[in-house]
Amino acid sequence: MPHRRECIGKSNIAARSGNASDTPSVQEGANLGDPLIYASGDFTAATRVFQESFTWSPGSVTLRDLHLGAPSSTPQPVKIEGVVGLPARGGNQFAFVCNPTTSPVSLADYYLERDAPGTYHGGTLDLTGVLAATSSLRVDLSSPSWLTSTGDALKLVYRNPRGGAATAGGRDIVVDRVEFNATRDGTLYWEPGNTILGDAPAPGPGQILERDAACTDTNDPRDFTLQIEPGLPPNGPPTVAIVVPAAGQQIPAATAVTFTWTMSDDLFVNDYLHVWANVTIGNEIIALVVNQTGVTSVSWTTRDITATDLVFRVDVQDPFGAHASASQTFSLTRQSPIALIAAILIAVVLLVFVIFGFRRARKHEQAPPSPPAKPPTAPASPPSIAPPIGAVLAGGDKKICPRCHTAVKVADVTCFFCGFKFEEENTTPP
Repeated sequence: MPHRRECIGKSNIAARSGNASDTPSVQEGANLGDPLIYASGDFTAATRVFQESFTWSPGSVTLRDLHLGAPSSTPQPVKIEGVVGLPARGGNQFAFVCNPTTSPVSLADYYLERDAPGTYHGGTLDLTGVLAATSSLRVDLSSPSWLTSTGDALKLVYRNPRGGAATAGGRDIVVDRVEFNATRDGTLYWEPGNTILGDAPAPGPGQILERDAACTDTNDPRDFTLQIEPGLPPNGPPTVAIVVPAAGQQIPAATAVTFTWTMSDDLFVNDYLHVWANVTIGNEIIALVVNQTGVTSVSWTTRDITATDLVFRVDVQDPFGAHASASQTFSLTRQSPIALIAAILIAVVLLVFVIFGFRRARKHEQAPPSPPAKPPTAPASPPSIAPPIGAVLAGGDKKICPRCHTAVKVADVTCFFCGFKFEEENTTPP
């Protein structure tokens, strides 16, 4: 027998339209032309869905017979159990999906979806595997910013298998939804993400927005509370160490100086650490950094004074409240006039040398190149003058053979080398 019941839960409308409304900061109802479904419950538990659906039109009255859809296309009451938007150690966001029923559920029939300004389809993530009875599963959201951590809406959607007696006219069905917004500087003020459903608090660094252990759903934002991110060890204090200034460092007065420090934490990445920094001169405290996150340096123009025992201090606090601090003393000094004059003179001399060298280099570059010099010609060797045949060489103990021109002893009658016989007169020294 057909049933006539029109019950549409605001958090469970499988709307499919991009129409704009006259309330752009909050979705108060369906937009013109949005397809709506008929259900026999509000999806807080197992809910039967009718086959029929219709298109929303303000002021219209609809009477029709309703028929329950086939069980094979009816969603199970799986839920979004928790959301981690800012993991303590960084990395991708993640969520948990739970099965509060006593039977296993195939997650291949479901996907996660987010809204975006002006559209119901801001991105989807398919689910896989089988979720055992009364259990939950962690789902990697694939990016550190898949959801806007300061305010967003996340939906769990049933992928309708369609068929002859399919529920909701074969359309996919939103079976669960959570909206969260930061108390301070929240960003969920756009349609269709922000609805009259109400907002749960946005999870901060190292926190999870989650349901209770039974995965209770009452269509109320108070179903969710903030807890510590699963898997984190006990929290200890952060560490901080000042790099500049060094202990007792003298810093010139009336100049810009950059103070630097290092910090770390056992649970949180540095980007989540809150920082305060100040300089103390006597009884005066000069704030340089006030509750900024992740900073490790700050610039300061020093006072035009001579002073000792100034103190630079850095305080660091992690998101769970653990705290650490470090401090360093330094002094401000002025240059003496003589030293200043000497420095100016040195600078002037160096400048003059630079200008002189530059102009000389330019002049050298502009001068025409000289032709390469010819190598000097070696002086010609004077022609050798052969000594006369049989002449006695200087020293008086040698003479020249006229045949082979070899020097032999003066007393030799015959040339030892070629057998030439010297004449008597050639053998007698002059």
